[in-house]
Amino acid sequence: MRLLFVAILLFACSCVHGQNVTKQHIDEWIFKCDTAYKTGKVWGYAFNNIIYEPKDSIKLDNDLKSLVNNNLLSIDPFWNEELLPATQSSGKLLILIVTKGKQSVKDKKVLLKTALIKYTKPPLSQNHIDPASAEPVLLINGKPILYANCYTELSKLTLDSITDIYYSKHPVPKEYYGQNAKNGIITIWTK
Repeated sequence: MRLLFVAILLFACSCVHGQNVTKQHIDEWIFKCDTAYKTGKVWGYAFNNIIYEPKDSIKLDNDLKSLVNNNLLSIDPFWNEELLPATQSSGKLLILIVTKGKQSVKDKKVLLKTALIKYTKPPLSQNHIDPASAEPVLLINGKPILYANCYTELSKLTLDSITDIYYSKHPVPKEYYGQNAKNGIITIWTK
């Protein structure tokens, strides 16, 4: 119950006060995701096809002001070796800042299919599903979906009804999303 209250409060605050996203907010989010993420490990931030170095916080903060009407979709950390297997800077992070409204129908189709695969259809005779499963957290329009309802809720969605969908396999803060936060997050916004 407390988890749901925190999620609603965060969503309401972002609606009332606008985005107000800064590099500091992004860093706080990332380091709550996983204790392995440290400030010194960040080699850049990717936003609107521009890479910002950690020292470019003023320029990044100014450009983040363009996020209006809750257009932030996801903040996603990638270890360098995930992006570039032969990287010179292994153990360094690139923080990807993803905005809404930039996905093609093809991308939405692939991501919805991926999301459906992450959850199994619950058997009719079984009402309880193991909460310690390996499935990611599912958010639809900012609302966390109970594990037992994930497959059903995803099955109801059509490509026409989805404005944005994003899957991050990276951990998200467990104080917001519970134990399965270590398995990543699927975020969906609908019309």
